[in-house]
Amino acid sequence: MRLHHLRVQALQAFAAAAEVDFDTLSDAGLFLLHGETGAGKTTLLDAVCFALYGKLPGARGGDARERADLAGADVPTEVVLELTLRGERLRITRSPRQERPKQRGTGTTMVAPTVLLEAIAPDGGARALANRVEEVQHELDRLLGMNRDQFCQVVLLPQGQFARFLHARSDEREELLARLFGTERFEEAERWLADRRRQADEALRGALQTLRDLASRVGQVLDAEPPDGWEDQPPLLAAWADDAQVLADADRAVAEEVCTDAAAARSGADAALQAVRVQLERRVRHARAARELDDFEAGSEARAADAVRLERARSAAAVAPLLRVAATTAETANTADEVAAGACGAVGGCDREPPALRAQAAGARTAAGEAGGLATVERQVAARATALAAAGREQIGLRDRVSGADTWLAAAVARRAEAQAMVEAGRLALARREEHADAAAAAVARVEAATRRDAAQDRREAALRAVVTAKDAEREQVDRWLALREARLEGMAAELAATLDDDVPCPVCGSVEHPEPAAHLVRGRVTAAEEDAAKAVVDAAREASRVAERAVADIDALLAAAVAVAGEASLLDLTVQADWAAAQSAATDQAASGAATADRALGELTAEQAGVEHERRTAAEACAALEARVAELEATQADETTRLRAALDGAETVVGRVHALEARAAAFDAAAAAVEQAAVAREEALNAQARAVAAAVEAGFDGPDDAAGAVLDPRAMTALEAGIRAHHDGLAERRALLGDPELVAAVTAPDPDEPAAMAAARAAAAADAEAGHALERVRGRAEGLRALRRELQRCLESHGPAAEEAATVRAVATLVDGTSSQNRKRMRLRAYVLAARLEEIAAAASVRLERMTDGRYTLVLDDERASHGRRSGLGLRVVDGWSGRDRQPASLSGGETFQASLALALGLADVVAAEAGGARLETLFVDEGFGSLDERALDNALEVLDRLREGGRAVGVVSHVAELRQRITAQVHVIKDREGSRVQQTV
Repeated sequence: MRLHHLRVQALQAFAAAAEVDFDTLSDAGLFLLHGETGAGKTTLLDAVCFALYGKLPGARGGDARERADLAGADVPTEVVLELTLRGERLRITRSPRQERPKQRGTGTTMVAPTVLLEAIAPDGGARALANRVEEVQHELDRLLGMNRDQFCQVVLLPQGQFARFLHARSDEREELLARLFGTERFEEAERWLADRRRQADEALRGALQTLRDLASRVGQVLDAEPPDGWEDQPPLLAAWADDAQVLADADRAVAEEVCTDAAAARSGADAALQAVRVQLERRVRHARAARELDDFEAGSEARAADAVRLERARSAAAVAPLLRVAATTAETANTADEVAAGACGAVGGCDREPPALRAQAAGARTAAGEAGGLATVERQVAARATALAAAGREQIGLRDRVSGADTWLAAAVARRAEAQAMVEAGRLALARREEHADAAAAAVARVEAATRRDAAQDRREAALRAVVTAKDAEREQVDRWLALREARLEGMAAELAATLDDDVPCPVCGSVEHPEPAAHLVRGRVTAAEEDAAKAVVDAAREASRVAERAVADIDALLAAAVAVAGEASLLDLTVQADWAAAQSAATDQAASGAATADRALGELTAEQAGVEHERRTAAEACAALEARVAELEATQADETTRLRAALDGAETVVGRVHALEARAAAFDAAAAAVEQAAVAREEALNAQARAVAAAVEAGFDGPDDAAGAVLDPRAMTALEAGIRAHHDGLAERRALLGDPELVAAVTAPDPDEPAAMAAARAAAAADAEAGHALERVRGRAEGLRALRRELQRCLESHGPAAEEAATVRAVATLVDGTSSQNRKRMRLRAYVLAARLEEIAAAASVRLERMTDGRYTLVLDDERASHGRRSGLGLRVVDGWSGRDRQPASLSGGETFQASLALALGLADVVAAEAGGARLETLFVDEGFGSLDERALDNALEVLDRLREGGRAVGVVSHVAELRQRITAQVHVIKDREGSRVQQTV
């Protein structure tokens, strides 16, 4: 990431617009940002963060007021930032949510946040990429590869925070590192294991509770308590249940024999009761038949009347068809009269005489023929309307031709001027062709040198990492050698004990007795050969470090040669310049070769202009003649349209008028036909009525009405016939029942004792039911116990694996969350991962801290376990190379603390940048802290910062220290006054 230009307006300290040209500052490499307290130095850094993320850094991103209090109401708050991200030059224009004056009326209105992301072309042109807040932020996050907190930590290095980070406890340091490096997946793993542990424990508790429930249920079935100690030995439950099953099966066999005897006794009692009930039922049937016979004999007179009615209905059935015809013809006559009345009403009423109606129909048809003669006039009017429309379209076309010619002639003036300018440009290009070709060749040479320079920079970064790796390896081998040496010194007693023999004097004390030789220390003893081998490895590691440092020096020489040609400009900028120079040279060649073409084009334009002027005059004359013809046609059309409308008498067209008259003639014809049909229907109705009267008298009835009253529908006649037949059948059936031998025998036999038979049957049924219930209870107990045994066996089979799984999950979960005794350092998984990151940060910081402290101090990870049960694993120690001892960061002086904090900040910036995707950071800011350094320490710190410029980086120092103004020439001075702060930039 490289900053180019920043414009701030109405933001915090800046009431008006203020601009910073980072391109100029980047050429200097190291620049100073200074000003009085509260002038607005931090506002410039806030503006960069706001442009990229839409929020202010850190704690200021919450409730901070972004708008300047001194800004005018009509001046909007806005930040414009131009920068290069991953080789693409962009411009971001962003404004926050703010109030502005209303466009109409008084007062203010709230304006939503806005943002615009543009891509800037080499020629300075801009192309919009996105203008929605979500789309712009998505694209910037993709290019930046880091969130707001990471950006502020990597690009805006706040020294006060790193002093706190240097002295923080392990758990406090863990929270900051977790925010920067995104340990969510490891925290999720911790939570998952904790949940899995709870689930496994709950499953184990559930399995044990299930066994308790089953033991309780078995005890309820047996009415006995489970065996003691079964929770420690669950298989005891299975043996207990097996013994109980044997007893339950024996009880069931006895109950089945008792139940068989009770069923046989019940069957005999039920048969005796059934015989008594059959005799009583036959007596009831005999008495009921006697009563029903009396009822049937009493209804014989009514059935005789039904027979007479049935006979009259059969006689009336022959007359019924003529009665229906008479009724139908009378109804048809009435309907015909109504239709005739309606038809006459449709033509305005009439005297219902068919000849008169047909005469009126003929008159309507004559009028329709006369109206048809107007069709010719109607066609003439339509044709004339079509001609007027065509003339209108032609008139529009002629006017368009005149207008188009005017437009072309107006444009020809500019084209002529352009052609003349091209002629002049071609002549000028001929004079500058050689100059532009030389510039293009020089630009290509700078691009080639920049390519070599960037390659050398990449190799240098890899070489610097190799130096760090070699130094780390050297320190590791030195620590191993010293540890072996210390172990050998501790094992010297064992080495001496190995040379002792009985009755031989000790070379140390001279005694011939050796009561307690240190032979138990022989195992694992370090020998002199092992110590010498470790020292040889140390020498090799030191030589590797020197080789890596010489490789860096060689690359620096190549880099200097390339920078001498290419300068500090980026490869992209030089490529753009080369492309621009080549394009300019090509354009010059093209302009020079196009001079003759421009002369020809100017002549052709003159000839074409004369043709267009002639075309315009012709179109204007034709348009005037057409306007006169249209006026004549419109006058004739108005006269004939008036005459036609009067003849149509309200109809829309001639065809419509003819159809209306023909419809009226058809209506008169329909009325005449309806009147004639009504007279025929009335005559047919009178004839049908006479035939019906004659048939009724002949059948023995007094007339049609008497015959109609005797008519019955087929269902009623069928019902009468069925009633008469059922009466006769009922008499015969009841007389037969009174003579049935079984019924007569039941009536004459002695009276049965039903209550005694019922009591005996109930007693036998109760005994049978009790035996059945007893059998069901015994069977249920046996089957229930068998089911419980199967369920108990399944639970016992799953209890063991559940216990093993719970123990395994519990061990892993406690190991990961740092509470296990096996986790000696009490480190959570997240802390363990972050410890590796902190070790990388300490290694990167130590490279710079050694330079600032003349090789005295380095930072290392301290993962020793903390006391009093506190979390551990993320401690820092300062290694003092002069004394060879480790120190706590709190023991450093103020200046040394600043040096360590600055080194730590730069190391964290490198690691976070690599973690966030390895985006190249070409612009950094270091905020305050230089006042605590002496002159030599300040020189070392500035040297470290100056090294950051290698590879085209620009480093901005934010400080009040006056001495820095003498040492750093490129400066941004923020000046505050009553009207708002302003920026003064010097290089």
